[in-house]
Amino acid sequence: MQQWRNSFENSNHSTGLSTMKNLSFIINLAIVLGIGIELVMILLGKLSADQLLISSGLSGLLIVVSIKLLKDALEKLFGLTETQKEVVKNEINVMDEINAHIAWKVGLQNYLDGKSKGEFSLDQIMSHDQCHLGKWLLGPALTYFGASNQGIQALTEQHSRLHTAAGFVVKNIQENNPAAAKKIMDREVRNAFHELMTTLNVLNTVLTKK
Repeated sequence: MQQWRNSFENSNHSTGLSTMKNLSFIINLAIVLGIGIELVMILLGKLSADQLLISSGLSGLLIVVSIKLLKDALEKLFGLTETQKEVVKNEINVMDEINAHIAWKVGLQNYLDGKSKGEFSLDQIMSHDQCHLGKWLLGPALTYFGASNQGIQALTEQHSRLHTAAGFVVKNIQENNPAAAKKIMDREVRNAFHELMTTLNVLNTVLTKK
């Protein structure tokens, strides 16, 4: 259990993920600052109607550009050649993995809410190498792309963190501590799930991009 806990607490430390998070922070900071300056100018009556229209347009453009930059940064993590794309598409259906993990998270939420009569095995849910995605990441993907591919590395760490966080949800439920389970579900599981879905969607975009 201590090994799982250490993995849970330290799994955020990845060069690729840190780069993405730093870029996201800078982008969001720029957007917030831009909107903040615009609001101050409006409150001080320093913007005419035409200037307000232009300023709003620039804010919208900044958001679009920021999203594009972040998406491009994520896509570059994979660095896949056309040949590699075909290999991946023959090995795994990314949309199936997305849908499978959505259904899995719904099942976990139902278990937390007491709506599921089934039981979750703590060892099984904490093992990120048992589902189809985990087996692919630690098998063919690792063998073919190597441990240095930042896209595969990011997916592996995000997937592992999701399963580990889910395991702590189940552990607290089984120890009759629903408050702690809900807290982990609402924070760690939600964040890990969001990151995994984002990266899987980017991978799907990379694979289908002409």
